[in-house]
Amino acid sequence: MLHVATLAAIAGTLVLGRWQMQAYAEQEEREQVAAANLQSSAPRQPLSDIVPVGQALPVDAVSVPVTASGTYDAAQTVLLPGRELDGREGWFVVSPLVADDGTVTPVLRGWVADPAAPSVRPPAGTVDVEGSVQALENDADAAVDPTQPLPDGELAALTSVALFRTWPYVPADLRQAQVVLTGEQPSTSPAPTLVPVAEAAPAPVGVSAWRHLSYAWQWWLFAAAAVVFWVAFVRSGVREQRRVGDRTGQESNHQGLA
Repeated sequence: MLHVATLAAIAGTLVLGRWQMQAYAEQEEREQVAAANLQSSAPRQPLSDIVPVGQALPVDAVSVPVTASGTYDAAQTVLLPGRELDGREGWFVVSPLVADDGTVTPVLRGWVADPAAPSVRPPAGTVDVEGSVQALENDADAAVDPTQPLPDGELAALTSVALFRTWPYVPADLRQAQVVLTGEQPSTSPAPTLVPVAEAAPAPVGVSAWRHLSYAWQWWLFAAAAVVFWVAFVRSGVREQRRVGDRTGQESNHQGLA
């Protein structure tokens, strides 16, 4: 039974390590594409042409400059706490942009030091926005403990699961990406207090990719440890059988002499 369990553990850890290596390769590709898109002088494209609704974010869409139009659903604005700017902690402000066709796009509008600031509330009416496409976050991107309760209207991280739970929209209408705002007409307010996120918190390139790679090596170390444990167990069993055999042989000799 132990042999079967050991083989299953080795197979499982090898598969998980391979999966993490694939995730590493995909993340590295996304970051290379994002860097290329940031350096590109291509004109902005309509968001609907770049990011399909209700589907995974295409790798080549990351950091593509886009335009979109719609109406902010101010009541569904969420804040991401613990985000830093120049050594100060504040909040990222994310509002859903609802297009005429009913599709919804999370728009990361900026950073604010005071969650009660008037500019947290998005402008009313139809707005035209410009920004860059970025992936949604995962729990590892949270600046606060994602397991601890937060005040109403706050999320630890902008994950798809958190948005599905918080926002009242049909998942099929929600884009699995965010637009990081760089321009908006009309502007947020005559004297905006939101700081552009691209200026406030540049993402460290490569961190996510190396995290996947380290996880892959950890899984493979577990596989190696399972092999070492199995070999040690088998050798111990063989030695024990030899000792039993030697004792049995000695007892047989004694009985024969008697």
